[in-house]
Parts: sequence; structure tokens; C-alpha cells
Amino acid sequence: MRLANPPYLQIALDLISKDDLARILNEIPKSDKILLEAGTPLLKKFGTSILKELLSYFEEAYIVADMKTLDVGKLEVQIAAEENASAVAISGLASLETIENSIEEGIKRGVDIILDLMNVNNPEILISQLTKKPKIVLFHRGIDQESNKEHPWELIKKIKFSFPNILVAVAGGLDLLTSQKALERGVDILVIGRAITQSDDVNARTNDFLQILSKGQ
Repeated sequence: MRLANPPYLQIALDLISKDDLARILNEIPKSDKILLEAGTPLLKKFGTSILKELLSYFEEAYIVADMKTLDVGKLEVQIAAEENASAVAISGLASLETIENSIEEGIKRGVDIILDLMNVNNPEILISQLTKKPKIVLFHRGIDQESNKEHPWELIKKIKFSFPNILVAVAGGLDLLTSQKALERGVDILVIGRAITQSDDVNARTNDFLQILSKGQ
């Protein structure tokens, strides 16, 4: 699955229980608009072999490995690729060498690179410094920041204008209202975690997000 027809809904599976994982995956509706993310807690708990388990539920799914790589980017992309990851998230706080090595390895292995901009002060400068660009940049507000930090809506619009060939994702406590706001600013990928995975009805809530996604096209 390639990302040729945005916008998409990326479901962040930040879980540490396989029972919870199985229950949620069984409730997620089948849709070519859904991307599945193996969140960092899930990867740390079970290792990258969990990526193939996700594919056992959704054979053709686009699987994101949220590695948050800071060093040895080539090696970490290689590890995720061997487990059939579609994309790997690299921290924008890594060195330029690590980011570019990750992108080069991703090109070699057919894996998209997501540049996570959490705590990056000047995203536009960082992206412009890269000789090869990531497939996706992610504006990411951390869970611990949600009470005192807003999403950089105007900066998102600026990056979309400056780098039209890069897809833009946004993550961090999004609900239906803020997701609509993101789509209005041209965001290509909504990353939704707890609003879906902690819902009493995962299927219904996922369909709620898919509905606003279809209106954003």
C-alpha cells in the first residue's frame, strides 16, 4: 500500500497488552484509508516482531514502526524493513547524518521515512538542510505536553506550502474537532491514539474519524 490518495487516518497502537491489541484490531473496520502504527511502547514491550502480527490482522495494511530513532538510522530502518514495516519514524532531534542515512536506507528498502518533529525548534530549517527529503513530516505534540502546548497550525500550513511533495501528519491528543481543524489546514495524515483505542466502541469511533476524513478530501 502506497500513500497516493491522502488524507489518511493513522491509528496509533500505544499499547502494552497483547489482549488489548487483539481486541482493538478485531474492532477496527477494514479501510484503505487506515494506517496502523506500532507505537513506541508496543515496540519496546514486544520488539519489532509485533509488526508482522499486525499484518496477520490486516494483510495489506500500511504499517508504521514508531522507532523514534536518534542514532544508527540505517540499522534501525533495516530492522523494521525485515519485519515488513511500510514506514519508520525517525526523530527530528537526531543528527543530519542519522536522518539522511535513514532516508537513504528507506529508499533502498522501499520503506517510507517519517520525520518526527517533536521538540524541533525550526522544522523548516531542518527540512531544507536535508539533501534527501522524508516522505512524511510529523508535527507531534507529546502526551506530557498536551496540557500546555497547542498544535502549530500556521506552521503546518507553511510547511505544506514550502515542501509540497512531503506529506504532513499531525499527532497528539487529537479529537474530532481538532482533527477537522487539521484537515482544513491541509494535513495529509491524522494520527489518532487514545481517542480510538480507549473508546468504548472502537469500531464506531474509527468510523467517526473516517467520516470527517472523507469530508476533508
